[in-house]
Amino acid sequence: MRFTSDCRNASARQLRVASLVLCVLLCGCVTVLHPYNQPSKEKLRLQSPTPQQYTIRVADKTEYQVAADGRVTVDVPQLERGCATYLLGVVKVKDSPSEDVPAIHLKKDGRIVRKLSLNDIAKLPVDDEGYRLVKVK
Repeated sequence: MRFTSDCRNASARQLRVASLVLCVLLCGCVTVLHPYNQPSKEKLRLQSPTPQQYTIRVADKTEYQVAADGRVTVDVPQLERGCATYLLGVVKVKDSPSEDVPAIHLKKDGRIVRKLSLNDIAKLPVDDEGYRLVKVK
């Protein structure tokens, strides 16, 4: 009787191991798309002695000239969708939403001096008029 019980336990264990191996082989990694970001307007104010020497390029499409007082309002279009990657459909191993894409480039003399994402901009301090303060060296 004991031999039969041990045999059933071993068979149950083998079935569980085989099921787990089958899941690993069939599932692998899963990629899930994030929703698109909402188009928005961002009010920025460059803190520099010569802000008019800078331009801001958004999503490699539109370029904005910064005024002498450092203020500029840029239109941020819908960006590419980000994605998350899950191992076996459960464990998140990578997450890159569209708000983390550095789509806003601050340029001086045609060279990029700083890249900002929408999340970077959201973390910047705000002045009394609602402009996000961008410090430039």
